Amino acid sequence: MGQTTGAISFKNVKVEISTNGTTWTDISGFANELSLGGGDRQLAETFTADGDTPILTAGKRGALDVGVKALYTEGTSDPFETVRAAYENGTSLYVRWSPKGGTTGQFQFVTDAGYVSGAPYPVGNAGSADAVPLAFTVKVPKVTKGVVA
Repeated sequence: MGQTTGAISFKNVKVEISTNGTTWTDISGFANELSLGGGDRQLAETFTADGDTPILTAGKRGALDVGVKALYTEGTSDPFETVRAAYENGTSLYVRWSPKGGTTGQFQFVTDAGYVSGAPYPVGNAGSADAVPLAFTVKVPKVTKGVVA
């Protein structure tokens, strides 16, 4: 098989958040990194008296942690306010992203309803010129791959 020519970078990723899974807010102008953790499938191995290798069985998948790093700003409709309210109130937050930018027909990944699992408050170093970060993690049961309509 020949080497791929279709690789992409994350430079044009479209990142959105929602409090209801229907109305989405594009935070691409704030977000600069996405990460994914967890979701491990439970696996078991059992040996029998007759064999030298285990019998493997697969169980259920664990929850996923969708991490978003963005820039902290103080506008009333900026991402910080949405994320802060979801964290403080224990209400749902959804995340979706399109690696190629969100044009019709491109892949998009959408979470089920989840919860902000860590305090999203601003932190930083007074000796640094770096922009103040907004970092938050949403724990979700699953991510679904779809296509931008």
